Amino acid sequence: MSDEVKALFEQYNLTLDPTINYHLDSMFQKTSGWGAKGEVKRIHKTIVPVEPLLKRLLQDGEEVLYVARGVQYKFSEQYFLGIWANMINQTVFVLTNVRLLMFHVNSKGLPQHTNWLIYYNQIKKFKATMLGSSMALDLTDGIKLRFSGFKGTDRKRMPACFEEAMQAYRELGFNPAATQSRENLCSKCLIVVPKDVYQCGACSQVFWKPMDVALRSLLFPSWGDFTLKHTGLAIVELIGYCFTWFIFIMVFMGVLAEEGIGGAIFVAIVFAVILGFQHCVDAALTYYIAKKGVHPKGPVE
Repeated sequence: MSDEVKALFEQYNLTLDPTINYHLDSMFQKTSGWGAKGEVKRIHKTIVPVEPLLKRLLQDGEEVLYVARGVQYKFSEQYFLGIWANMINQTVFVLTNVRLLMFHVNSKGLPQHTNWLIYYNQIKKFKATMLGSSMALDLTDGIKLRFSGFKGTDRKRMPACFEEAMQAYRELGFNPAATQSRENLCSKCLIVVPKDVYQCGACSQVFWKPMDVALRSLLFPSWGDFTLKHTGLAIVELIGYCFTWFIFIMVFMGVLAEEGIGGAIFVAIVFAVILGFQHCVDAALTYYIAKKGVHPKGPVE
């Protein structure tokens, strides 16, 4: 630990797991001046909750170079889910000298059950977008991921840190095989679960198939989100769905009383179209969200 970082940790009463190999000079680049205290505490707060995962994942000689937290962004999710899209897409990035590790976390930064790894040979581009408001991560299998919510300092430092790691990576000639650019990690044992496989070959943990979860949402909106343990979003969807039915019943009864059965049938047809659209949209969004990673079926010890 550099003297400056060590002094800051002692001053602010902060600690990191000594068994994890941190490159503190690249992680904590701002150690003096206005805002240094807040910056150090922010990074420390991001890394500590995922340390138990890092202790299990990091290999001999693997060093943590940078840590940051962002939100995976997709227009369709933002349009239909609003602020809830930000809540379910919180992601902690850990750049090491070997790979990029990604952990799905909740709003408090605590890890959930969906994690990924990306070897550097699977990354085509990792840099701030043209307007500088988000990060672009383009992978060799054609997947293009966009992340918002990064601090301005992270948007500047992460790409530079990534380029340095990539250069060292190329010099080593490390070229590991992958079943897909962003590999899924088992929620239980953290071993890679190959593409389109929904049971871990190492520990036998079973995962939900995206289509099975989507069909649940198609039958009853919010069911799929409850299955994926997006409880807050699922409750909001359930309330909205019940409210839609309440409005329909009130309108149906009013039209039936004033215009008779003909008007009531028309209202029922319009409602059926609206309801069908709602079910289909929820199913499509649930499928896409479930497709991002593997989600455990049953408890994870």
